[in-house]
Order: sequence, then structure tokens, then C-alpha cells
Amino acid sequence: MVPRHTLQIDLAPRELPFWLLAAGGAALSAHAGVAPVFTLPTLFLVTVRARIRLV
Repeated sequence: MVPRHTLQIDLAPRELPFWLLAAGGAALSAHAGVAPVFTLPTLFLVTVRARIRLV
């Protein structure tokens, strides 16, 4: 058998306070003039540390 590489995705929260990051996301949506629902993916990537690697 041939060994296969697997994809591992680790999500860990950042060390900054969550309320500070949420305020930054709200300010981003207000500054850009869009609904907050469109800035949520960006805010999620800011609040967590995503590490993707082959194992």
C-alpha cells in the first residue's frame, strides 16, 4: 500500500480579547458601508488562527 498524506486543519483562538476583535469587525463593516453579515468571514479569520498542513 502507498501511504497517503492527509490534510489537517487546526483552529485556535487568538490571544486578543474577543470584544476587541468584535469591535474591530463592527468598525470594518461601518467603514466599508456594508452589512455586518458580509464582514463575518473576515472577522472569523481574524479571531482564530488557522493552520493547514499535510500530515
